[in-house]
Amino acid sequence: MFGKYKKISIKESLSAKLLLLTVVFILIAEMLIYVPSIATFRKDWLNEKLAEANIAILVIEAAPDYMVSRMLTDELLSSTDTYSISRKIGNEQLQQLSSTQELDIKARYDLRDTSFWSSLKDAFITMSHVQEHVYLIEITGQGRGGTNEEISFVMNEDLLSHDMYVYSRNVGLLTIIISLFTAMLVYYNLSNLLVRPIKKITENMISFRHAPEDLTKSFIPDERQDEIGLVMRELAKMQDEIRKALNQKNHLAQLGGAISNINHDLRNMLASVQLVSDHLATIDNPIVQKLAPRFVKSLDRAIRLCENTLQYGGSTNETPVMLPFNFHILVDDVSTSLGLSDDSGIKFTNDVAQDIIINGDNDLIFRVIMNICRNAVQAIGDQGTISVTGHTKENILIIDIIDDGPGIPEKIKETLFQPFKSGSQGGAGLGLAISREIIEAHSGSLILKESSEQGSIFRITLPL
Repeated sequence: MFGKYKKISIKESLSAKLLLLTVVFILIAEMLIYVPSIATFRKDWLNEKLAEANIAILVIEAAPDYMVSRMLTDELLSSTDTYSISRKIGNEQLQQLSSTQELDIKARYDLRDTSFWSSLKDAFITMSHVQEHVYLIEITGQGRGGTNEEISFVMNEDLLSHDMYVYSRNVGLLTIIISLFTAMLVYYNLSNLLVRPIKKITENMISFRHAPEDLTKSFIPDERQDEIGLVMRELAKMQDEIRKALNQKNHLAQLGGAISNINHDLRNMLASVQLVSDHLATIDNPIVQKLAPRFVKSLDRAIRLCENTLQYGGSTNETPVMLPFNFHILVDDVSTSLGLSDDSGIKFTNDVAQDIIINGDNDLIFRVIMNICRNAVQAIGDQGTISVTGHTKENILIIDIIDDGPGIPEKIKETLFQPFKSGSQGGAGLGLAISREIIEAHSGSLILKESSEQGSIFRITLPL
């Protein structure tokens, strides 16, 4: 239902890779443990044989004249699985038990002077000796009598090699059992903690990509406080914001369609009013002669605004017509257009110097100042003040529009310049968004400098 996309096979899935890697890593860890443990097993095995040899040689001390019979000697050697046992103090040999056959000793090892690396090497040498005949080795170690006493015995290395292979087999079986059991536990937990949430996120992203406007596909994040939970919450917020952006674009499209329907009729109405204004210009009355030019200019702006409103939400923006004009006079036009009478409770003050000339689009800048001042009038209500100040600094004109209204609510400040976010009751919320676009088209900036219960200050900066 969402189109074709590559289905991940079991072999390529994250779950299978996770399970395989867990088993491999556990086997590697067990091998790192096994290598020193097999060397320790060999050393302990030989020390046990050395202890048996120590006990066997003590029988000679109990015998008359330190002599034992051939039968007893063979029995002692057989019980200790050795071919010869000897005891020395210094360089003097005191007692010895030996067989009657000639001994062909292949290797000699001294347990008293063996490093860790030597133990590892000797262990693997022992396991590599797979002989079909007897392979005799001589082992020398510390005796019971002190540092000067040593015990040596000769044995068949195959006995040691066999026990080492049995030990390795047991360790291997235990390693496989532990690795599989641990891998299943790790896999189960990581599957719940990582794989399943990622799969859930992936499926939702695929679903959202094909139908971003579908509210039934909203992502519901899990209530977890780790990194995966953070990703889920951020994904849900991102999808909500994208849906809102799409809704805004739909609103703009609907707004454009509505304006296109009324645009023709509105222009005809304004043209009729313009004819009346042209007739007013011929009346010989000082007041009419003073107000008529501003009335005509306002009609021209209204006609141009009607023609250009459709451009908002389109692929192109209106290009400013850059011409020099007096900014003080523009603010006076705004004051007149606001319709504030002398007995009105709202006082408008133009504190812009009369000689400030800027290069820009007079009509567009007028729309910006008019929009902000009209918002201030609506916010103030019946009584208050609005002032427009302007001063230059380093070839930049800084304009502050100040009112003493109740201020802008905190919940609106973050989205103040976004379309459909800051609209008052009955408004669309496009005024400030359009105003910022106009100022940025003039290489300037429009910000809310401050807002509190004592009033608000909007600041515009424009290059002169």
